[in-house]
Amino acid sequence: MKSKSKRRLTKSASNRVLTGSIGGFGEFLGINANYLRVGFIILTALTHFIPGILIYILLIVIMPADPNKPDFSALFSNFGFNTGNKTETKSKTDRKVIHDVDEHDEK
Repeated sequence: MKSKSKRRLTKSASNRVLTGSIGGFGEFLGINANYLRVGFIILTALTHFIPGILIYILLIVIMPADPNKPDFSALFSNFGFNTGNKTETKSKTDRKVIHDVDEHDEK
């Protein structure tokens, strides 16, 4: 017997350009989100941008976040901000320290 998992419309954690709203629609509908993005941009341009921008802002506010996404800091991971866990960043930034080394300039 096949079990049906309950699908919910949420923002996508993996298929995102800005906030994952259109990526979430793509995952919910089972189609490529890039087609939705292009269609949304065309529709927004044809309606003089204001309605499309307002709809996108409403999607950002109303759509719940992906429950599989651990925290809000993943939003900033694409922009290079260091919002990760302290233990993870420590291992990346540790450097070897060499003691008792004499430095000489080469001529």
